[in-house]
Amino acid sequence: MKRKDLKYRGEKCINCETSLDISEKYCHACGQLNSTKKLDIKDFIEEFFSNFYAYDSRLRNTFITLFTKPGVAAREFSEGKRHHHANPFRLFLSISIVLFIVMDFGSSIKETPLKTNEPNKNTTTNDSLKTSKVFNRNSEIVEVDSKTAKEFHRDSIYKASELGNDPENLSHLNLKLTIFRNYNIKNPNLSNEEALKNLGFENKNLNRYLYEKAKNLKSNDVLREMGDYLLAKLPFLIFLSIPFIAIIFWITFYDKKFNYTDHLVFSYNFYSFMFVSLILLEIIGFISTDISEILIGVSFSILFPIYLYKSLRNFYQNSRWKTIFKFLFLNILFIPISLLAVFVLIAVSIILF
Repeated sequence: MKRKDLKYRGEKCINCETSLDISEKYCHACGQLNSTKKLDIKDFIEEFFSNFYAYDSRLRNTFITLFTKPGVAAREFSEGKRHHHANPFRLFLSISIVLFIVMDFGSSIKETPLKTNEPNKNTTTNDSLKTSKVFNRNSEIVEVDSKTAKEFHRDSIYKASELGNDPENLSHLNLKLTIFRNYNIKNPNLSNEEALKNLGFENKNLNRYLYEKAKNLKSNDVLREMGDYLLAKLPFLIFLSIPFIAIIFWITFYDKKFNYTDHLVFSYNFYSFMFVSLILLEIIGFISTDISEILIGVSFSILFPIYLYKSLRNFYQNSRWKTIFKFLFLNILFIPISLLAVFVLIAVSIILF
């Protein structure tokens, strides 16, 4: 690059005004190129691509190491090789955003409206909706009463009296949502209170809340819709959980030569690999959902645990048996943390769903 030529070097940095020797190509204080040459178009383009390539090389090095040498990228970054690998937090944040976008795009593609979205013409009403059902060829059973063996279908409308002795039981939650949704489709102008009264449900806060939520459902397949919603929020939950997950690594692999930040770097790198894998699996899901689901099952049951073990071995550099013991202990700690996280996620999701 001509701007680096000796004839353009100055004795003072243009950026920070630090005194320089004419032999110095870069300022030893701020790192700027020691050049007095005025920037032209050619220099501008060359500088742009050189900076881009420098970042791209760090990104490339990190991805290659992530997939070929588990845990090594995190170890090298912690040891000070900061210009060889991308910043773990920035990388994880970027991958998380891509995963959010891909999963949201995937859910919008896979989403198919059910025929129950509109009231069916074959509807029977007896005694002001004593038993009002919207029949459909794709009718599926939501519940079966263990005492009476009565089947409840998700595309039908039932009064509270038809649900047994305890219509407010939480076990009827899925069925109640489909009832409320179907009734709202047929009677969109009724208020929540009027609809609950007509259906025979108690006019209390929970039922009014459920009726309002049922209006926003896209289909009567409530469990699938909630599952897709929870899955879409999983990356966000992991993103928020990583600082706490790093504490678990710190407890399990306590060593004076590793501080909390080292464990945090390891956590970000591990979950970066996991998220990249999920992005690839989600893309495969655009082609074949069945293959994607099989690969997801294999990844969580085999690939990710093996990758985690190898990452632990390479990063903490413990013996094989010591790593296996701590790996098992780590999983024991993860169980209550994971259950708590899932409980919090479900609770928050139900509120915001």
